Amino acid sequence: MRRNVVCLALLTVFAGCGWTRTVGGGDPDLRGARAFDQRPLYWVGERFERWELERVDLSNPQLTTFSYGTCEIEDPDGPFGVEGGSCSVPLQIQIQPLCSHLAAVARDPIWRRREVRGAPVGTIDSAPVLFTNRVQIKVYGGRGADPGLPLRALRALHSANAVPPLLDRDDPIPPAPRGVLAGTTACRS
Repeated sequence: MRRNVVCLALLTVFAGCGWTRTVGGGDPDLRGARAFDQRPLYWVGERFERWELERVDLSNPQLTTFSYGTCEIEDPDGPFGVEGGSCSVPLQIQIQPLCSHLAAVARDPIWRRREVRGAPVGTIDSAPVLFTNRVQIKVYGGRGADPGLPLRALRALHSANAVPPLLDRDDPIPPAPRGVLAGTTACRS
C-alpha cells in the first residue's frame, strides 16, 4: 500500500511538471548518406550558417531527411500528457524522387517564374521545393530560422553522395522538364 502511495505521489509530481527534451540531436549517418545509391542526395554540408548537421534519416526509402540544429520540446503535460509537444529544427532538407506526389507539389504555378541555379522552385506547405531532373528537394525553416533560410539553403546545395548528377555549390542544377511539372508529359523517375 505504501509503495502505491509513493508511486502515485511521484506520478502526480512528474505529471504536474513541464517536460523538456531535445529534438534533432544525434549522430548523423554520413556514411549511410554517402553510400546511398537509389537517387542523388543534396545537402549543405556538415554545418550551415550557425547549425550543425544533427541527423540524417534514411529509414524511408522514398524520403531522405537532413536535419540541422536542434529544438526543445516544452510539454506542459509532462511525459504522460496527451498532447506530447513538438518542435521544428531550424533547417530540414527533404529529398524524394521527382515523381512522388508531383501533381500536388507542382500545383502552385510559382515554379514557372522562380528558379535557383537554373532549376524551378515551387512551394508546398509554405516551404520552397526545388525540382531537379531526378528529385524534389523541399526545405523547411523551423524554430530559430529567419524567413530567408530555406532559399539560402537551396542556393548552397551540393552532392552528398556519388549518384549523378553531381553538384558543387556553384554548379547549375539540371532542371525537371517543364512539361512534367505542368502535367503534360509523363514523369519517369
